[in-house]
Amino acid sequence: MGGPLRLYDVVMHGVPTRMKLNEADAERYGGTLVNGPAGPEPEAPEAEAKTAEAPAKSRTPANKSRTARGKAAPGGD
Repeated sequence: MGGPLRLYDVVMHGVPTRMKLNEADAERYGGTLVNGPAGPEPEAPEAEAKTAEAPAKSRTPANKSRTARGKAAPGGD
């Protein structure tokens, strides 16, 4: 029922897809074993450098306690 997962190339509905499957599921879907690790692919070092250099952004509060535009103040007939 379970088993170790490996990375397989599978064609699903005419679309080539790469999936983590156990041997039984790979056989059922007609998958081809991909050589290499089954884990997520590492990010490029350039992407890490960009995120590390970005300054922190300040956020505005969710409730600014203002009256919406076009709305009259309550009361005053």
